[in-house]
Amino acid sequence: MSANLKIIHLVCACLFLGNIIVSGIWAVLAERTRNHTVVQFSNRVVLITDLIFTFFGSIGVVWTGFGLSQNFGGYQGHLWIQWSYGLLALSGLIWLFVLVPIQLKQRSLLRESDTLTPAYWRLSRIWQIAGGVATLLPLPIVYLMVTKSV
Repeated sequence: MSANLKIIHLVCACLFLGNIIVSGIWAVLAERTRNHTVVQFSNRVVLITDLIFTFFGSIGVVWTGFGLSQNFGGYQGHLWIQWSYGLLALSGLIWLFVLVPIQLKQRSLLRESDTLTPAYWRLSRIWQIAGGVATLLPLPIVYLMVTKSV
């Protein structure tokens, strides 16, 4: 097993998991201020960090995970690898098709108005629920990676 590939995998996993957890906290704390400027700044920063850390972290995790899985018979070699890919894929689909589109709609609403509109708050509730699910889904992967059966 390549130690360098394992290190890159762990770094990507930390960046990915750290960002998806911190993004939710940023958004909730910003919205608690009910200050349009603070919320708009948070929305912009979350979009940027999602692109840098969540997107590239997830690509890195998948790429290095695929490479590392070859040491265990490939990605179909063990159930824990299949579960890990499934959980990560489900989280990614929520992020790609629910969270990012909501963030972009919120960004548009924040640009169109100087107040936090009811439409913004509706989207925020959906984002928080879907974001919570998308954040929880990858956490069991850490357990599976550490306690893997080979």
